[in-house]
Amino acid sequence: MVRTRTEEQKEQRKIDYKNRSEEQKQKDAENKKRYMIKYRQTEASYMSDKISSWKHQGLICDDYISLYDYYLNCKNCEECNIELQIGNVKNKRCLDHDHTTGLFRNILCNSCNLKRGFIDRKLN
Repeated sequence: MVRTRTEEQKEQRKIDYKNRSEEQKQKDAENKKRYMIKYRQTEASYMSDKISSWKHQGLICDDYISLYDYYLNCKNCEECNIELQIGNVKNKRCLDHDHTTGLFRNILCNSCNLKRGFIDRKLN
């Protein structure tokens, strides 16, 4: 059986939370910090950061998780076929998208992505 809280219980929890002692607030902050340090080392954190970055850059997609899986599993540049690397290297993996429409185009190496961006700017 699933128990749900009444609105009155929810309000009481909010009040209790606001009235915590300074010691408890400090403990909660330390626990949250420890949790976030562990979380930042997980795949879920990497995926969340990557998808947030794509959204911030203007990528529009119906299914970001499938796109993320495709991004991770793409081993070669879809333009020049060079093996893709992770990290800040010449042939690092990049998700290319149209900056006008926001739609995904390809997974490219950094070099091909820069070239395509230069060509797109020249054409516009």
